[in-house]
Amino acid sequence: MKYSTYSLILIIVGLFIAYMIFPPFNITFGTWSMAAIPIGLAIYFTGVIFGIIAFIKKEKGFLKYVSLISIPLSVAFGIFLAFLFGGEI
Repeated sequence: MKYSTYSLILIIVGLFIAYMIFPPFNITFGTWSMAAIPIGLAIYFTGVIFGIIAFIKKEKGFLKYVSLISIPLSVAFGIFLAFLFGGEI
């Protein structure tokens, strides 16, 4: 169960870091605020990879499914960023 636990922790931390410059969090670090998005996404995708490993190794428990459910959330966040930085919004 270690991969699924690490997966869930990394997904939560990665999403928080990636979303923190947007409202309602709106936590900024000055000029380095935009660097939080790729750092958070890297942590998030590491968590997704751990979830896939947990699924492949057939770990017991429900956490592996929770981490795999978060994959559509990453697609939605990618579409959001594409519209935000693409000038469509």
